[in-house]
Amino acid sequence: MKKKSWLSILALSMALAACQGEEETDTSQQAQDEPVEEVEQEEEVAAEPESVLAELEEMNLPALPEEPQDFVQQGNGLLQSEKENGNEEIEFLELFGDVPALPEDATQEEMALYYQYIHNITRVQLPDPSGVLDMARFDMEGMPEADPRYEFKENYNIEVILDASGSMGADAGGETRMEQAKREIQSFLSSAPEEANVSLRVYGHEGTGDDADKEMSCSAIEEVYERGSYDEAAFQEALDKFEPAGWTPVAGALESAAESFEGLDGEKNTNLIYLVSDGIETCDGNPVEAAKSFAGSNISPIINVIGFNADSEAQQQLKDVAKEAGGAYANVNNAEGLRSEFERTEDILQEWKQWRVGARNDRNWTSVHATMDINNFSIAWQNNARAQVNSEYNAMSQLMDEGKITYDQLGPMKDLATANFDLARETGSAFYEELQRMKEEGVEGMDQMIEDSKPDGE
Repeated sequence: MKKKSWLSILALSMALAACQGEEETDTSQQAQDEPVEEVEQEEEVAAEPESVLAELEEMNLPALPEEPQDFVQQGNGLLQSEKENGNEEIEFLELFGDVPALPEDATQEEMALYYQYIHNITRVQLPDPSGVLDMARFDMEGMPEADPRYEFKENYNIEVILDASGSMGADAGGETRMEQAKREIQSFLSSAPEEANVSLRVYGHEGTGDDADKEMSCSAIEEVYERGSYDEAAFQEALDKFEPAGWTPVAGALESAAESFEGLDGEKNTNLIYLVSDGIETCDGNPVEAAKSFAGSNISPIINVIGFNADSEAQQQLKDVAKEAGGAYANVNNAEGLRSEFERTEDILQEWKQWRVGARNDRNWTSVHATMDINNFSIAWQNNARAQVNSEYNAMSQLMDEGKITYDQLGPMKDLATANFDLARETGSAFYEELQRMKEEGVEGMDQMIEDSKPDGE
């Protein structure tokens, strides 16, 4: 993909040096009959270019995305982050602050830096294609012949590890994240196979987010529904025992789960674990190492991770947890997304169980499932890219109304936003094509696996 550069650091440095080398106009030497208004205007024009560039340079803004991974990692800007944190009324101009207006004779490099600041505020997170690959592997390789962890064995154990830290009390469209999570977990485990043993572990559900409560809250890890057959009334009672409260001991929760699974080795047990969290580890643990150790044990757990309204930093840590555990990661923003991830597992549970009696149909089903995931990824990518450029266009119009940029500068500024949008669309299309290619290779591999598993002479 052609690489585009939006900002020449060398040219900008030279421009800054030139601006800083100029002396300010000495108003005391102006003719006495010169209008005062004109003197003030000259002072403003002389000082403005230096103050704009200097202020923006001091911010050390993130570079604009150029490579595919740059787009994946860009995350939400300040505007989207504020809204996700419940500040729905926040406006772009509030976040833009008192950054001075662009000089009327601004260069292309100066406008590019100004756009870089706008983009930092308005950018919209784009979906990570690795999540699609994780789910495709979970769907399409989850067969006995592909990975012994996935075989439906004589014993089946499902545990949900739920984040009950204070942030789960945040509003999520009329109810809290915790209320949504409880409802979807109840529904998920109620539909598990009858022979499955289910359990629910929570963490961070005691104390507060204050430093004084950190030690107590970080040690608050409890299996509120002990592993056993599902009982709706007893499970609901367990859900009613806790509310979102304190800190986030992700590593401690994984270590606690590993201890509870001792004796349930992967030879005779299928052990499926779902970690649901909206935040990053805050109790000084190392959740990535904890997940790696757990996954590498003779328990052979399948550890899948769901980021529930997680910010970009938390998402990265949770992705790393899933990666080290050899499981799948998905980020969801609402109850519907959480339900969708659990429903996927319900389907796969049945697929595992029926593998030997309907392999060909299962193969067709997984191909369709992967196609849907890839299409949904592509739609989300393009929609988010479009939302971002529209937000940038709107921001620029507001800046023009505020006198921060001129009408003549509006067109070139929008051109910068359009160029970034075009590159984002190209990147999303390239990801889509690569995912489709990998899906087809996966299906072909499954076809061969089915053929190889047939008895001789069949």
